[in-house]
Amino acid sequence: AVAKQSHSFMVDFYDILMDFTRDRDAKCRQYAIQALGNLCADPLQVKSLIDAKCSNAMILFSFPPTTDDAASAQFHAIAGLHGLSKIHEYRTALLREGSLEPLILGVRGNSKFSDSEIQHEAAAALSNL
Repeated sequence: AVAKQSHSFMVDFYDILMDFTRDRDAKCRQYAIQALGNLCADPLQVKSLIDAKCSNAMILFSFPPTTDDAASAQFHAIAGLHGLSKIHEYRTALLREGSLEPLILGVRGNSKFSDSEIQHEAAAALSNL
């Protein structure tokens, strides 16, 4: 999902990726969030991602993690919200869906797993909202 050329191909797999965000295997959930977060960086994909309710998964995984492994998922989820927040017409929907609280927590960085990259992405997303 990293290469822009594959983004349009991935549209058919949004539902599958969303299912993987609810999988029992933590690594599977984390990789699904990483893929969705990368897709959120492409403005041409944002409408399809919003329609597939991907923002809900991004918000859920944006909250501070409880394990070191989940910190990567938090970073990609917040980066995904940053990507989604760049599109003006979806900003209100992101706020309504509850993106404000995890972004504020991300900026504060008071979790033992937080780092400056998470704070940077959270601040960038907040500045767009």
